[in-house]
This record gives sequence, C-alpha cells and structure tokens, in this order.
Amino acid sequence: MMPIRTDLTSQVAANELQLAEREAPANADVDFESTLRSAIERVNTSQLDALGRAEALAAGASDDIHGTMIAAKEAEIGVRLINSIRGKLLDAFHEIWRTGV
Repeated sequence: MMPIRTDLTSQVAANELQLAEREAPANADVDFESTLRSAIERVNTSQLDALGRAEALAAGASDDIHGTMIAAKEAEIGVRLINSIRGKLLDAFHEIWRTGV
C-alpha cells in the first residue's frame, strides 16, 4: 500500500470541514460529535459505493474500471483520514490523562 501525501490528506480534511460547514445552518450550534459522526457516515457511504462498484466490475455488470479505482482510492483516503483523527483524539486523551491536577 502506498503512503498518501500529507498535503493530500490535509486537502481532504479541509474539504470535509467545508462540506460540514455548508451542511449546517449558519446559526445552529454544531458540536464535535455530530461533525465526527457525519464524517464517519460519509466515509462508510464511500466504502459501500466502492464495494458496490468493485462487485459490479467483477460480475461483468460494469466496465468502468477508472470510476471503480477512483471510488476505491477515495474510500481508502477517507478511512486513513478517520484513522488519523482517531489517533489524534487518543493522543489528546492520553495527554489529558497524564496531566496532574
């Protein structure tokens, strides 16, 4: 598996944030949980789409190999982004846990 470039990951994160900002009403309170939940749901949807395209390609129902590969790569990048966010959250939790009161 090839490592993804950091600038690509940051661009995907920026796009996810812009999408979340556009979906939320301007005066509504947007909490972290709902933002994270919607990002995970979008990644799950992209994974299911990529899986469906791959199955259709394998069954011969589709001949769109380029679209299938793009969908698979988008799903992979989304999973890596969510995994990166998870790692940062765990790091923050451990840092707070180690902080003395």
